[in-house]
Amino acid sequence: ERAKDDQAQTFGACADAYVEAMRPSWRNEKHAAQWKMTLTKYAAPIRERPVNELTTQDILDVLQPLWTRTPETAERLRGRMENVLDAAKAKGLRTGENPARWRGHLNQLLPKRQRLARGHHAALAYDLIPDFMANLRTRSAVAARALEFAILTASRSGEVLGATWNEIDLDKKVWVIPATRMKAGREHRVPLSARAMEIVEAQFDDGKGYVFAGPKPGKPLSSMAMAMLLRRMKSDITVHGFRSSFRDWASETTGFSHEVCEMALAHTIANKAEAAYRRGDLFDKRRKLMEAWAGYCAAQKADKVVQLRRATAE
Repeated sequence: ERAKDDQAQTFGACADAYVEAMRPSWRNEKHAAQWKMTLTKYAAPIRERPVNELTTQDILDVLQPLWTRTPETAERLRGRMENVLDAAKAKGLRTGENPARWRGHLNQLLPKRQRLARGHHAALAYDLIPDFMANLRTRSAVAARALEFAILTASRSGEVLGATWNEIDLDKKVWVIPATRMKAGREHRVPLSARAMEIVEAQFDDGKGYVFAGPKPGKPLSSMAMAMLLRRMKSDITVHGFRSSFRDWASETTGFSHEVCEMALAHTIANKAEAAYRRGDLFDKRRKLMEAWAGYCAAQKADKVVQLRRATAE
């Protein structure tokens, strides 16, 4: 009888339970309120449906009215429904494939959104990344190496510009950013791909100070250096926008889980096993993800690639 009752749980009940379970892992109450509003207002058509009966068509009925009108909201809603349904499956409340899954499922039924920006950060479509990187690698300035490193590690510009040699473990190929420098206020370990390692090793001098040093002794590269480089490349995209390019590539073309992709961006992941993931399993998967990203970024070779040596500020 208990099992029968469990199987009959509604999507709405599962969504509310998910929000409550994940609330402690989110940074603030506003984030939880956004999840609750999205799963209450926009998922209203399926809230009273038994979670084990939901089909792909049910998900499409929710998403299609929003998909072209408010695409950003629709994408968030899809991801959140996917999480709720994954949690329901983990609890034994449903079986089979997740009808809200994007890759290999909904991406065959809904048009891919062409976006130049996410939020206020102009981004480059990920299919243009290899050509952009090939162009970037022909440039020898330290700003070019810093930007390439930022793209390869999917990091924020401030994290890259403030990187010091005591944060880099050359033997373990890891960049450990202290909590004080992270937006989320937590230490973030970044696995360095082979190409990212080439960049930092080429920058190595005396192992002191900043990895991407500016022209003034003991000072990092200017906060405007990478933006100015993009301007010289006649590009209207932003440094931060490359994080969006990475996220789109990861979610739409790879099989890496939502948690792995979000953790690579140093986002808080909504998962009770977060501590365990951070200790090992997720880091190993993130290393594979970042190597795959580096491989994708190098997919097209430039006619001329700069021979890596310690770049100088310009």
